[in-house]
Amino acid sequence: MKRITSLLIVLFAVVMLTACAKQRDQAPTISGAQLNPVVQQGGTYNPLDGVTADDREDGNLTSQIVVSGFDQDDLNYAGTYVITLKVTDSAGNEAVVTINLTVEGTTQAQPPVLNGIKAQQTYYIGSGDFNPIAGVTAIDPVDGNITASIQVTGTLLLDTPGQYTLTVRVTNQAGVRASASITVTVAVSDIPFQLTTDPIEITIWHAMGASNQALLEKYAASFKEKYPNVTVVIPAGVGNYDTLKTNMINAITANAMPNLVQAYPDHVAEYLNGKAVLNLNPYIESTTWGLNGADALDDIIQSYLDENSQYDANGTYYSLPFNKSTEVMIYNKTAFDALSLPVPQTWQDIIAAAPALKAYGDAIAEAKVRAANPGMTEMALAPLIEAAKALIIPASYDSTGNAFITFTRQFEGGYTALNYSTFKGEYLWVNNTNTTAAMQFLKDNKAVITLPEFWDQQYASTPFVNQQTFVTIGSSAGVRYNVPSSDPTTGQPVFQIGVAPVPYNADKPNAKAVIQQGTNISLMKTGTEQQQLASWLFLKHLISLENTTDWAMETGYLPVRTSAYESTTYQTFLTNPTANQLYISMAANAAYLQRNNMYYDPAFIGSSRARTQVGLALERIMLGDGNIAAALQDAYTEANLGGQ
Repeated sequence: MKRITSLLIVLFAVVMLTACAKQRDQAPTISGAQLNPVVQQGGTYNPLDGVTADDREDGNLTSQIVVSGFDQDDLNYAGTYVITLKVTDSAGNEAVVTINLTVEGTTQAQPPVLNGIKAQQTYYIGSGDFNPIAGVTAIDPVDGNITASIQVTGTLLLDTPGQYTLTVRVTNQAGVRASASITVTVAVSDIPFQLTTDPIEITIWHAMGASNQALLEKYAASFKEKYPNVTVVIPAGVGNYDTLKTNMINAITANAMPNLVQAYPDHVAEYLNGKAVLNLNPYIESTTWGLNGADALDDIIQSYLDENSQYDANGTYYSLPFNKSTEVMIYNKTAFDALSLPVPQTWQDIIAAAPALKAYGDAIAEAKVRAANPGMTEMALAPLIEAAKALIIPASYDSTGNAFITFTRQFEGGYTALNYSTFKGEYLWVNNTNTTAAMQFLKDNKAVITLPEFWDQQYASTPFVNQQTFVTIGSSAGVRYNVPSSDPTTGQPVFQIGVAPVPYNADKPNAKAVIQQGTNISLMKTGTEQQQLASWLFLKHLISLENTTDWAMETGYLPVRTSAYESTTYQTFLTNPTANQLYISMAANAAYLQRNNMYYDPAFIGSSRARTQVGLALERIMLGDGNIAAALQDAYTEANLGGQ
């Protein structure tokens, strides 16, 4: 009994110590701050008036409150100012309060606007020069560009780890000031300053076919010429990206990951959830190994950069673009020329051309039936001809998911969003007037624009080459699948194709939208620091000017760099392609014309499920019972069943 009593005492002491430790770990609190004070220009104000800071363990910490973003001089200028109060206890726990101060002036002048502010930034020690307001401009409605008047105050020590708050101010001639706060985290980089000469082996996983793997192996060979001690292992592609994602999740669980992986953004979001993806910012910003000079980060297409830095509110890069594509409109140029129809620019243009295209297709369908059934009576031919004509639809859209999202954007509706406070996706298509209008438009015009499922096909390329449809929206990387076979008598294709940008909604010309497709490459948290560095260098090699240009011309994907588009080699490919390059070049030209209209969807766990469900909803709306409200609600319910 005595032993049991002693044991209980020990257990009670452990519990009490644990409870105390938990109490000690609590952050301090700041009380009494006015969060939205308003003072008159020239008045007085002290952000610490009435403010106290207390900590359960350390007691009163009021004297240790640090104020950032406030200058007494601000009280002489009308404007809004972000002030930060911060206190840290002995355990390193912080309390932060943000104050939005408004200084009201007598003038009615509008304040200048600061553009391009990055509120959260990270600098890695040894990364070279750093400018926290790089790319920031100040524009005033009266004074114009006053960027040269921008002032930055605050302490920033680039050789000392820590978090620093800077204040950016600019004042116009009317005495109205704008300000913004920037927090810079100075951190030690784990990247080695030198690459070892010892043998290094790295592995990249992908889901591409043999021809594209051969190109990867070519780039691995040229990489080895630069770094002879590094061997890049490239196993055969697994066939599709869903299988690749499944294999990666299993590899993360088993801690048997490759060094690099090809991935869609929603796949990266899942890998991040497993804390398996390397932050690329230290590599990108490295003076020795980073993206600078000829490999500059800002040479990469901006929409690709945005896609690959969407994973958190700070814009951290967890991937970089590799094989990128978009959608384009492929049309039967022979038919359009024969009917003297202009190339469609809007969906309304396609609707206007539909009667002529339908009649043209009906005539071809009838001719095929008659040719296949010589000697058959007219009575017997009639139902066969009608059945063939019923399969003629002027236009089609390859991907149900892409069609739903693209039309939703072109009608300014809602699809999905990412809540950065919870890192969960939000589904926005239910009870959205504009999304419903987009679906109604497609339902009303289903005899003009349809889906491959109408012909029991996965893609519209087969009905297109059969001349059952004359306009199709598909991937720029897959245009060649829409090229008809050659006529045995002439040796020429049965008809000529044309490629143009994706049509837009004529009623909302400022809402042009075309989806940004293709995969990116991530580095995984596996291997030694030297292997990780070698993996980064291989990724950098893959997206270099030379290789992204070669990749685009060989595969039909798009270059990821502006300099590649502008290079003499690629411009020749666009304007004077070889016979083998013709269709790839046509697609690239169309994609280039719509480059400023490309969009991407937020990536989160469950975003691929959302795409699948809205695709099924669209199929139901256009080919099923047509109940828009029920289809959208069911898609919402099913998407949420997947969890996040």
